[in-house]
Amino acid sequence: MLKKLLIILLLPCVAAFAASGRYWNTGLGGVTMQFLSMQVSPRSAALSGAGVADASRISEVTRNPLALTGLRESEFGLNQIIFGDAGADNFVSVYYGLPLFESFALSFGLEYLGYDDLEGRDDEGMLTGDYGAYAWALQAGAGNYGKAFGWSLSARFAYQAIDDESTLAILGDAGVVYRMLKYLSFGATITNFGYVTDSEFSGEHEAAPMALQAGVTGIVPVSSLLGLESLWEVHVSADAYRRADMDDPEWRFGMEVAYQEFLLLRAGYAARPHTEDGFSAGLGFTFGRIVFDYGYSPRPALGDGNHYLGLGVRF
Repeated sequence: MLKKLLIILLLPCVAAFAASGRYWNTGLGGVTMQFLSMQVSPRSAALSGAGVADASRISEVTRNPLALTGLRESEFGLNQIIFGDAGADNFVSVYYGLPLFESFALSFGLEYLGYDDLEGRDDEGMLTGDYGAYAWALQAGAGNYGKAFGWSLSARFAYQAIDDESTLAILGDAGVVYRMLKYLSFGATITNFGYVTDSEFSGEHEAAPMALQAGVTGIVPVSSLLGLESLWEVHVSADAYRRADMDDPEWRFGMEVAYQEFLLLRAGYAARPHTEDGFSAGLGFTFGRIVFDYGYSPRPALGDGNHYLGLGVRF
């Protein structure tokens, strides 16, 4: 009863916090290490970031700590982003999930983002030569899952270097999820909450890319409703997302059509007041112990998009 009361009280508070502007004092662009808030896994990218209450892939754990609450088998894998022409040169993340006892799980993650040959200019706009930039993060987490209630916590150390200047961060994530009956879930997370050193590169104080997300997912058992074997399900998610430098929240919507876990078709839409809206899509397969996911997220203003690839092995 205490767990149910906690989640019922927490979710409306987090949703209101995410939608309100009075608690947020960082101007747009006033956060550093923004790579820690971009989508990483193909599934979350295909759903436009929706589905915080329905994290069915442990590959999402570096962005959604609640991915631990769905872990039932050990899994090791990696995600890679192939950026459009105006993106970074490379991004890769490695994850590992380990279930323990009957209801606990651990996770570990490592990610790297790299830029090469960036064009440098002085205050007057004159070329000064090329330089490089890169960032990486290491994290570990733990979570508990039950039939109705689940929680998770994780800690992260991140490092960012631009030319000869660097920034360090010690951050944390937390999440709670409540599954009402079998076909409705509520979830909320706070991510990247913690300490960041002052930026040497910009000379300005920058904050951590702290973000709040709250959402609901409904599951429609299509086959059961039609009196067939329970094979097809449709997952529909709606979320509110707010990062510390956003004046208004994003509204994210996603749908996943699942034929067991063998085939999953995904699509999403995000309404982003601070930047361009966009549709996304993707799919997933499971072949025995092999898990494969693909996602595509367009960038209309740049005329291209990002491709997301994920490959995992369960054991």
